[in-house]
Amino acid sequence: MSENKNMSKPTHRKTPTIWLEFLGSMNLAITLLVMLSIASVIGTVLQQNQVIQDYIIKFGPFWHEVYSGLNLYDVYGAAWFMLVLLFLLVTTGVCVTRNTPVFIKDMKQFSEKLSLNALKHQPNHSSFTLDNSIDNVKQHAIESLKQDSFRHRVHQKEDGSVTVAGLKGHWNRLGYFFSHVSIIIICIGALMDSNLYLKYHEWTGSLVPETRNVTLNDVDPKAWLSADNYSYRGNVNITEGNSADVLFLPYGDGYLVQQLPFRIEVTDFRLDYYDNGMPKSYESDILLYADDLDEPLVKTIEVNHPLYYKNYAIYQSSYADGGSKINFNVHALASPHISSSVVESAVNKNESLTTPVGQFRIEFTDFKLYNIVPRDEEEAELTGRKMQNNGPSVLFKVRNEQGTAWEYENFMIPTKQEDRWFYMSGVRTSVADPFRYLFIPADTNRSRDRFFRFLALVNNPQELETILANMAPKPEDMTESTYQTQLRLFSQLITLYRQTGFDGIARFVETNVPQDQQEQVLGFYYDQLASALQMLYLHILDEEGVIKDDAGNITEAHQIWFEDALTSIASLHRYGPPLYFELTNFEQIQSTGLQITKSPGKDVVYFGSALLIIGVFFMFYVRQRRVWIHLKAVGDKTEVTIAAKDNKKLPETEDEFEKFVTQFKA
Repeated sequence: MSENKNMSKPTHRKTPTIWLEFLGSMNLAITLLVMLSIASVIGTVLQQNQVIQDYIIKFGPFWHEVYSGLNLYDVYGAAWFMLVLLFLLVTTGVCVTRNTPVFIKDMKQFSEKLSLNALKHQPNHSSFTLDNSIDNVKQHAIESLKQDSFRHRVHQKEDGSVTVAGLKGHWNRLGYFFSHVSIIIICIGALMDSNLYLKYHEWTGSLVPETRNVTLNDVDPKAWLSADNYSYRGNVNITEGNSADVLFLPYGDGYLVQQLPFRIEVTDFRLDYYDNGMPKSYESDILLYADDLDEPLVKTIEVNHPLYYKNYAIYQSSYADGGSKINFNVHALASPHISSSVVESAVNKNESLTTPVGQFRIEFTDFKLYNIVPRDEEEAELTGRKMQNNGPSVLFKVRNEQGTAWEYENFMIPTKQEDRWFYMSGVRTSVADPFRYLFIPADTNRSRDRFFRFLALVNNPQELETILANMAPKPEDMTESTYQTQLRLFSQLITLYRQTGFDGIARFVETNVPQDQQEQVLGFYYDQLASALQMLYLHILDEEGVIKDDAGNITEAHQIWFEDALTSIASLHRYGPPLYFELTNFEQIQSTGLQITKSPGKDVVYFGSALLIIGVFFMFYVRQRRVWIHLKAVGDKTEVTIAAKDNKKLPETEDEFEKFVTQFKA
C-alpha cells in the first residue's frame, strides 16, 4: 500500500507540470501565431461586414454558407478568433513567468567557475604561455576586458589558478522579455477592442440584432446599445445639412444601433474626380456637439485625416446619394398613342404606378451626376480627350405585382456613337448580370419625340392600316381581295415584329413553313415588313415637314435613323415592362459615409507594438558576448587559456576573437 502511494505521488506532481509545459511551449505559441496570421490575411483579402447579398452573388449559395459558418465575414469578431487570442495570451504569459527568472539569472551570471575543460569546449578558445607572473597577467587580463567594455569578475580557485570572466551585452536578454511581454499587451489591447461585451450579452439573451429594414423608432429595444458601450466600430450616412447621434454596427445577420454621446452635423460635402472618372478626393465639413463642449468642434475630414475626440475617431469612409430629387416622364411603350405621365420622387423612395398592363412599384436606388467612360481610339484622336462624360443617370427598379424586378440605368442626355446620338437605357434582371442597353436614336432636335411617334404608329393597327392604304393605293391590275390581303399581311408582320422582334418572324417561319421554302418566305416577309415600316416612317417625315412632296429631301442621316429605330423597337420585347422613364429634372443631394470608432485598446496596442520594436532591437542588435581568461602559474611563467562565446554566430565573431588574443599576447 505504501509503495502504491509513493508511486502515485509523482503522477500528481507531474500533471500540472505537463500542462504548464504544454501552455508555455514554443510549438503551441507558433501554432497560435500562424492561425492569427492566416485569419489576418483572410480579414484583409476578404472584405468584412458587407451586405449578405453581395457575398451570395460573389461566392454562390454553397460557399456562402461555408464562409458564413466559419465567421469569415467578420473574422476579427469571430468567437474562434478571440479564443485564439486568449490562448496566445495565456501561453505567452506562462512562457514569460517560467523563463523570466532564467533570463534574469543569465543576465547576472558570469559563469566564472567553469572548469578549464569546459572552457576548451567553447566555440572559440586558444591556449599559450607568457613569460610573466600570474599576477601581472591577471591585471593585464582585467585591463584588456575593460578596454573592450566588458564587465568582469575574478574567481580564485583552490589550486591557485585564476579565471577572469567578462560579460558584454547582457541586455540582450531583455529583448526576449520585451518581445514576449509585448505580445501579451497587444493581445490585451485587441481583446479590449473586440466584441466580447456584445458576445456576452448575446449569449445571455439581452442583445438581439435587428434584421428588418425599419425606422429608428421601430428598431427592437434589444438591438440598441447604450452610449457607455466600451468599444465599437460602426458606420452612418449623413446627408448635407443633417445630423446624427447614432451608429449602425453590422452584427450577425442584422445590425445594432449604437447611441453616441455626441451629435455630428454635416454642413457640406465635396467630391473631386480624376480625368478618368475615378474619385480623386472627398471631404466633409462637420460640427461635433457634446455636453462637455462650450462650442462645437469644427473640422474638415477627408480620407486618412480623421477627427479625434477623446477615445473616438471619426473617419471619412465613403459617400452616397442622400436622396436626390428626381423628376420623370414615364412613356407607355405599348400604347397606340403618344402617352406619358409625370413622376416626382427621390432616391431611396418607392412609388406606385398604375398602368393598363398592371400595377408596378418603382424603387429609386441611386443617382449619378457624372458618368465618365473611355472614348474609342478614333474619337480620342479626333478630340484629343481619352474620356467622355455621359452625363447624369439614375438607377431604379421596376417591380410587378408578382415580385419580379427589373433594374434600369437611364441616362438623361444623349451620347454620341459613330457620329449618331442615342439615349441609353440599361436593363438587367439580376445584379450579378451586366446591363443590356437599349439605344433610342435621337432626332435632329436631339430629342426622343420622333421615336415615340414612330413607336405609337407601330402600336396602332387601325391607324397604320389607314396610313398604309394612303401610302400604297391599290394598283389597277390587282384585285380588291388581293389588295386587302396585302394590307393585312403588312399589319400582321408589323404586329409580330413589335411583339417578338426580327427573331420572332424567323421563328414563325421555321414553325409554319416547310423547310425547303423557309428561306424564300423569310426573305419575302422581311421585304414586306421593311416596305410597310418605310411607309410609316415616310408618314412621320411628312408630318415633320421633311419631305414636302419631295422624297429627295430624305438624307442619308434620315435613313440611318430609320435603321437604328428598327433595331431599337425590335429589342423592346426584352426590355421588361412596357415603360420608359425619361429623366427630365433633378436636384442632387449627397450624403457622407462616416466610420466612428471607440477603441480604448488602441493605445495599449501602440504601447505593445513599441515594446515589440524595442525587444526586436535588443535581440537583433545587442550581442551577448562572454570571454573567459584562465591563468595558471607554471614556474615563472603563466599558462593562459582564453575562451569566448557569442550568442550570435556571425562571420566576424572568429576574427574578433583572434584579434583579442593577438592583442592580449602583444
